[in-house]
Amino acid sequence: MSQQPRRIHPLLVERSFLSVLACAYVVYLVVFGPDLYSWVFPSSDSIVDHHIDTTSDAAVQHWTVAAMRNATEDDVQSGTVSSQILEKSTATRQGKATLQQGQPPRDAGLSYPLSTVGKVFFTNNAGQNMSCSGTAVTSRNRSVVDTAGHCFYQYGEWMQNVIFCPQYDNGNTPYGCWAAHDLEVPSEWIDAKPNNFHYDFGMAIVAANNQGLLTDVVGGAGWAYNQSVDQVFYAYGYPAMPPFDGQTRQSCEGGSGTSWRFGEGNVVSIPCNMNGGSSGGPWFIKIGDAWYLNGHNDFISSRMPGHMFSPYYDDTWYTLYKKASA
Repeated sequence: MSQQPRRIHPLLVERSFLSVLACAYVVYLVVFGPDLYSWVFPSSDSIVDHHIDTTSDAAVQHWTVAAMRNATEDDVQSGTVSSQILEKSTATRQGKATLQQGQPPRDAGLSYPLSTVGKVFFTNNAGQNMSCSGTAVTSRNRSVVDTAGHCFYQYGEWMQNVIFCPQYDNGNTPYGCWAAHDLEVPSEWIDAKPNNFHYDFGMAIVAANNQGLLTDVVGGAGWAYNQSVDQVFYAYGYPAMPPFDGQTRQSCEGGSGTSWRFGEGNVVSIPCNMNGGSSGGPWFIKIGDAWYLNGHNDFISSRMPGHMFSPYYDDTWYTLYKKASA
């Protein structure tokens, strides 16, 4: 008797195909998974931490009123990127847009979030006293200061005697200053090519002073990253080059952001006349009734006079923040 051809059941075909597909997916994850994950979610291993050996008391005592008033601005903004080509860009957001509400200051009478803005003082390896600007940001440890990476690491050197003085005004520090015990920047900033400022992020973890933990006292700015740049920014800082003297907080309020391709990454510009010394000062955005940190004064360019630039706050910024706030 002749045998009839056996039919293969469609369900068996489907199951076989799914099994092969599943095996291929497992192989893909084993081979490419770590690289894919690190691309989407940068690892904390990409952050470089520098521990400061100087005690908090010694750092604060180093900074007399005279030393503060005479500190020179960190001069990365003095036109060093004028020869670089800026190309307008529409591609910035590469990850999920995320917001975190801020922490109000202990004194309800303080103007928030301006209560979180202050001066960053530090000493370079040549012993020169210098200054930037910075922001106390809300964090789990209530002790994080956001600023520019070049305020902490530049020309292959880490800065020393780093303190943050919120609401600084001509030598007056109403709540005192907080000394940093650790400085952190992305590893890409350590290895950055000249003028590759899209990695120019920096954060300090500060010790409590006699008033308490930093953000418990002056509040902590809320933060946002992977946001659209097509919105209004409010920038603050302590510019120290003429016509400014670095002794009072200045602002550039209400300017709209523009995205640029610069070097190997994205930066944002706003109309602003601040200069050296304002580096690291916050750019706030307002969504509803809440304020969020979403950039900082970083560099200027002779190709765009009257404008200030910030690295785009993206997943790299958040990875740095997550490690600093742990």
